Amino acid sequence: KHSSSSYARNPRTQSIASRLEVSGHFEHSSPSCARTKFHFINPRSGFTLIELMVSLALGLIIVAAATQLFITGLTSYKLQKAMAHIQDSASFGLNFIVDDIRKANLSSPMPAVNDQIAYSGIILTSKNVGSKINLNCTACFSDNKLTSFGNANVTGLANDQLLIRYRSPQDGFDCSGNTTATNTFVVQRYFVGSTSTDLRQSLRCQAAQYTQAQLDAATEANPLLLSWSASQVILPNVDFFQVRLGYIDGELESANSSLAYTDIKNYMALSAKTKNIDGVVQTVRPHVHAVQIVVLVQSADSAGHQSIIKDRNKQPFQVLGTQVTLTPTYQDTRLRQVVDQIISLRNAMGWVTEGCDSSKATCTGGA
Repeated sequence: KHSSSSYARNPRTQSIASRLEVSGHFEHSSPSCARTKFHFINPRSGFTLIELMVSLALGLIIVAAATQLFITGLTSYKLQKAMAHIQDSASFGLNFIVDDIRKANLSSPMPAVNDQIAYSGIILTSKNVGSKINLNCTACFSDNKLTSFGNANVTGLANDQLLIRYRSPQDGFDCSGNTTATNTFVVQRYFVGSTSTDLRQSLRCQAAQYTQAQLDAATEANPLLLSWSASQVILPNVDFFQVRLGYIDGELESANSSLAYTDIKNYMALSAKTKNIDGVVQTVRPHVHAVQIVVLVQSADSAGHQSIIKDRNKQPFQVLGTQVTLTPTYQDTRLRQVVDQIISLRNAMGWVTEGCDSSKATCTGGA
């Protein structure tokens, strides 16, 4: 035992007490207790191995959940973006085409369309071009028929082309982006193709123009040579483009007749009938009253690495009642949709000019 006075006087005792105060603390059980009780804190205390493993497992679960949410959100974003691209293309691209096709045959010499009428609004054969015009389109005709142009991204089929002609009712623009003055004749060609600067297979359109004065100055011996402008993309990323023509299957005055649709090649294969049209006997096919266009369009970007989309692209697509299958190269993760439109040729409703069957004794050359 040490008295308080000796404790205060001994420097060595003070040093030990100071160190004890730093590493621990002491308490007295009672003021009269002469013994001092020390409690030390272990400076090396921490988490146990089990606690660390539990914490690590919980952290991994949280990170995995966050990653899954991120991947799900990214996939959903890509899918929505792909769907929006297709809808925008169908809305703006096809509507642009529809507006021009409705003007087809405007100011044509005859209010009807078939494969024989000169200067027609739908150009199906060289006879529709007109004898005073050189169409100047080597890719348009073969064996007097409008050919399929280029291979489509579907098995065993090729893309169609569509040539229309109209007289501009007001100042505006053609599909190549050139200005058109009122009463200017515009010829437009729709086809699927690419360029050296744009390798996408897109539905494109190129236009040519001429005036009535130029046509009047031309002759059959020296026809007007059309000059085509550069093509412009109307609908990007198109796998397949098909055109169908609507015609009356049967006599116009018959209640049993119906509106039928067929592609250009099959229309040209229809049996032509000899008609007395306003006193002129012609061998013609049925008049065309409507045009149906259909595209199999793909999104600009991948919709994500989703096996469900790849599996869907391996299945046939219904295109106007016909099943078409993508080639293996294009069975990818891009979203696809079939879009079609039917356009009535409001400038080709001159049914009275269909004439009558010249083989019938009652034919007088009228309706």
